[in-house]
Amino acid sequence: MEIMNTILRQSTLISIATLAAVSLPALSAAGAEPVKGTLKLEVVKTLPEPVIGKDTPGAETIPGGFEGGTTIKVKIGGKTQYHLFSTGMQNLDWSRFHLEHWISDDGNRFQRKDVLMDDYTDKDTGQKHLFLFPYPFLFKPDNRWYMIFFEYVVQGSWNGQCGIMWCAPCKRTGIEGIDGPWEFEKRYVIVPKKCAPINNIVPVATSLSIPFQVKDGRWAVMVSTDYFEKGKQRWPVVLNFSDSQEGPFNPPDVAVVPQMMEPTDFTENPLVLKVKGPKSGRDYWVAVFDFIAPEVTAYQPKNVFGFSYSEDGIDWPKKHGQAVNIDKGLAPGQTGWWRGAWAIRTPHMMLDEGDGTYTVFFTGSTTDNHFAGFRAMGKTTVRLIEE
Repeated sequence: MEIMNTILRQSTLISIATLAAVSLPALSAAGAEPVKGTLKLEVVKTLPEPVIGKDTPGAETIPGGFEGGTTIKVKIGGKTQYHLFSTGMQNLDWSRFHLEHWISDDGNRFQRKDVLMDDYTDKDTGQKHLFLFPYPFLFKPDNRWYMIFFEYVVQGSWNGQCGIMWCAPCKRTGIEGIDGPWEFEKRYVIVPKKCAPINNIVPVATSLSIPFQVKDGRWAVMVSTDYFEKGKQRWPVVLNFSDSQEGPFNPPDVAVVPQMMEPTDFTENPLVLKVKGPKSGRDYWVAVFDFIAPEVTAYQPKNVFGFSYSEDGIDWPKKHGQAVNIDKGLAPGQTGWWRGAWAIRTPHMMLDEGDGTYTVFFTGSTTDNHFAGFRAMGKTTVRLIEE
């Protein structure tokens, strides 16, 4: 009888162990984290009309529309708002830029709030001072918003020259400071040094991401760059690091060049967000970016932006990359407003809607010739999938 009881107990334990192996998430060898998965974006819905177009009140003074920037979602006094910051193009070409701020309560209808910083021409030198790529971030140690932006000093139109990467504090503290005012007179250089060489060539910095903290505790920014190698133009991003969220962000001795996606060297304006895997709960760093291969190569389709992910914020393997086709979010029979080789230009930060989806605003062309019409602001909804 005792032998029979022993056999039954062993059988029960084996059955429980088998059930646990089937029911519980798979663990790593150390048993500390779920097994690594893969991430991708699924497009849920894309609006066929822009949320800010050439006929939107306030847009009449920027006939060239928008370039770059990001959108911040905040809740103040129980009320959710979307604060959109972008470069306003006062001409169709790249000769006049300033910093724009728009606000929406629902993410579908925006009102222009401010021109934050206008361009000007120095009467003594004749040089233009152009302001681009506003990226606000909340600096938690002093509970104050800061804004990264670029200043280009040029004789005519901007043609890829390196700019000054500034950062300016908000005058007031608290989440309400997203409304400003900004103390641009107190701005400081957030990236004071040139980029580290890539293949013995020092690339030109053209834009900067919002700071994000990587797995080893350092703060990082992705610097968009531009350089020529053997007659071929390339647009890789590089990582700069700092011990503080407010910088300064300096390059390492050897350039850290995230691969992002295939084909590489076609990445601009990435914006990084730390997220939890929807299935595993483990940490990932995700980025959306302007995948510019459609603009300058035969890559099809043209209606895409880039997505990639990292497991530490530093290593971004190209196999993790995805070209996100926003047309997949259109209802049957709908046609989107975007046109031409630059149909989709630059996505803004992924905004968590709290229901498993993220909102991504993006800029794009309304005409086949990118330099002949308004660059509008669109909206798509995506879902993060972990497999």
